[in-house]
Amino acid sequence: MTYRIKWLIITFFALNYNTSKIFAQDNSILVNAINDQLIPLKTVSDDLDFMDFNPLNSILKEKQIIALGEATHGSHEFFLYKHRMLEYLVKKTGIKTIVLEADFTGTQVMNDFVLNGKGTAAQCLLGMGFSGTTQEFIDLVNWLKSYNDTQLAENKVSIYGCDMQYPVFAVKKIKDYLVQKNLLTPDLNIGFDAMNKYYSGLTGKEKTALRKMSTNLSAIKFEDQDTANNALYKRDLRLLQQFVELTDAQSKLFPAKQSDVRDKYMAENCEWIYNYTRQNKMMLWEHNEHISRSKNGSGYIRMGNYLAETLKDKYYVIGFDFYNGKMRSFDMKSKKNVAAELPHAKDGSSGAIFSQCKVPNFILDFKTASANPIVTDFLKNKIYSSAYGAAFNKGQAPSYIQHKLIESYDAVIFIRETNPAMDMKSAN
Repeated sequence: MTYRIKWLIITFFALNYNTSKIFAQDNSILVNAINDQLIPLKTVSDDLDFMDFNPLNSILKEKQIIALGEATHGSHEFFLYKHRMLEYLVKKTGIKTIVLEADFTGTQVMNDFVLNGKGTAAQCLLGMGFSGTTQEFIDLVNWLKSYNDTQLAENKVSIYGCDMQYPVFAVKKIKDYLVQKNLLTPDLNIGFDAMNKYYSGLTGKEKTALRKMSTNLSAIKFEDQDTANNALYKRDLRLLQQFVELTDAQSKLFPAKQSDVRDKYMAENCEWIYNYTRQNKMMLWEHNEHISRSKNGSGYIRMGNYLAETLKDKYYVIGFDFYNGKMRSFDMKSKKNVAAELPHAKDGSSGAIFSQCKVPNFILDFKTASANPIVTDFLKNKIYSSAYGAAFNKGQAPSYIQHKLIESYDAVIFIRETNPAMDMKSAN
């Protein structure tokens, strides 16, 4: 083999070798560079002075929508830190709206609780279509209610949902209205009954009934309602129409299609809430995947893609990452929440690299950190990051997304070791 051929082979592999694998072999230089740029977290729980956030003050005060992700739906530390960050955002940056990965109509009952004290936090949480039915979230909304109790009406913080997967809440509200007004027809009633089933179990006949119902609902104007309630009723109705389109997008051949539709309408609902609340500053509480600014390696079009396009630099995205630990998981066999041991983040992944940094928990703002070219190179190359939902069952393969960190987020919050979120203490 000639020298020239050897040189060409070596060059080819050097150019095509995944950067994350290089980092996996010898990343001490990279880790030291990140160490120089990270912001250590003093605590993931209560802290009245919010000193950790001082380096981000000027950045966050300029943003209109600040999105907080999560790498699992069941990590204790993610809930605690979001609570802490919410207090900071409310008190220091003027956040007045929280939007959850929860049902739009169902979350209205929680909004009534935090604004007006109606019901209890636990009772309202069970009717939201929200995966975060945890004690940590109960503690958060109880704090929010206590805060609102000290504020004038114009300074109170509202809470909304942007999802449309569970239309039973909107069905009940719209159906009750139609019954009161003697407007419920047999065709509408058949469609409403079909909506009480989860969309994956709907028959072709039921889907046809849903389409017919959706068309007929367009004629309802809710003209007897005041302006604010009229807008909410119309949005509830729109939610039902979104659900119909979500069911129509179900496809075994193109599984990403339905996911794309869901995220498209989550973005639409977020933008509606933003305008309905007179463009108050907003905090989003979603999975990392939904808030991502760009497509990941799987090609899904996410809610964050739309919001980033609309809001440009007014949209700030913080992804959450971890190395190892446990999460609260819904066990499919026992139908109960259990503590599930998660695999360590694999070599070369973002979690594995961050785990080698000098502090266990930290914030990394990408714009600031990019002052170091070594960190810039790391952020701009494709890498794997852990991504779990509400469940991880024994024997399941580890779950990752492949993406460029700097295209997905504006910052990352890293927690080296996680624990399971806590079940609610009581629903009373």
